[in-house]
Amino acid sequence: MRISGKHMIEHMVERVRASRMIDKVVITTSTEASDDPLEELANKLNVECYRGSLENVMERVSRASQVQDCSTIIELLGDNPLVHCDLIDDVIRLYIDGKYDYTTTVTNEYPIAKTNHGIKLFSLGVRVQIYSREAAEKYVDYPEYVNNEDKGTTAYIYEHPEFFKLGYIEAKGKWSFMNKPDLTFAVNYQKNFDLVQTLFEKQYPLDSNFSLERVYEQLDEEKHLYQLMGNE
Repeated sequence: MRISGKHMIEHMVERVRASRMIDKVVITTSTEASDDPLEELANKLNVECYRGSLENVMERVSRASQVQDCSTIIELLGDNPLVHCDLIDDVIRLYIDGKYDYTTTVTNEYPIAKTNHGIKLFSLGVRVQIYSREAAEKYVDYPEYVNNEDKGTTAYIYEHPEFFKLGYIEAKGKWSFMNKPDLTFAVNYQKNFDLVQTLFEKQYPLDSNFSLERVYEQLDEEKHLYQLMGNE
């Protein structure tokens, strides 16, 4: 779907490319014919495209990293178009400095949020996950997680801290304005798209790489936009 003349994922690619620490952008999608337009768009945008399993997402991501010879995977979800390069780079720095196997923006989706009640949680829908190719390839050791609708793609990693070194970036300091865990920017329904479209149409002409802080400011200025979040 288009926003201001560009496909939503094209806007996302632009925002990701602004990262100072990402070497390569790859769209990973399925081999289903319905995903042919994504490969066509990737070619147009001059980004790599890997096509694999529709159902086994981690197999797809893992094999994409092998084909692209990437030792570190920065996984960003296509329905999270507002993710910003500054947040990506901060998570990458934490991953590198801490020598972690897996690092992410912590939200209420993670087990640690239920055991550490003082942790500062991010809003949903702007998630950055970083993990090693070695960790990705271990999906084969956890077959019970494959195609499990109740588990996230990387759940076998963050649910086994005894085997993987985990690092979480909290919504504090420069990111304290995002400490609103009940908000979500994920685009799963038409009204969610309407929200993102409204944000881009106002912010993009002013700054093509507008910050997440400006997003939250617009929400506070136009409070009716909160109603466009979440399920229909």
